[in-house]
Amino acid sequence: MEYLDETTKKILKALQNDFKLERKPFKRIANELGLSEEDVISTISRCTDEGIIRRIGVAIKPQKAGFTSNALTAWKVPQEIIHEVGSELAEMKEVSHCYDRECPKGWDYNLFVMIHSQSKEELDEIIKNISSRFDLKEYKVFNTVRELKKTSMKYF
Repeated sequence: MEYLDETTKKILKALQNDFKLERKPFKRIANELGLSEEDVISTISRCTDEGIIRRIGVAIKPQKAGFTSNALTAWKVPQEIIHEVGSELAEMKEVSHCYDRECPKGWDYNLFVMIHSQSKEELDEIIKNISSRFDLKEYKVFNTVRELKKTSMKYF
């Protein structure tokens, strides 16, 4: 990774904070930092191209959005179909996170999927449909009991 200049660090620091709901968030950041909107956008684009940042995305609190039944599901998926299954699950509107992970010894569940629903019955139905759709019989369900942390990493 290249050395980050002070301007790039300031822009990345501004991106770490919550975005206000506004039409031109990059223009606001530019104004706060004494830069042009084009400079901010091109710096973000360069940082994405260089792999310094992966993406800019939205993080919501599921409970505040009406999702009262949430669970991390761990699936045992044959390696030859894990990318197909993971790609399709990641596209589901009920899924916020979908990760293929190396398994530690003694743990055979390699696909981790966070599912959000509005009821326990709906959650159970989603899980049952996934199991049937991909013929996945081995999985574990870890229902959300409470949220302990919902913050992003702060680097600057």
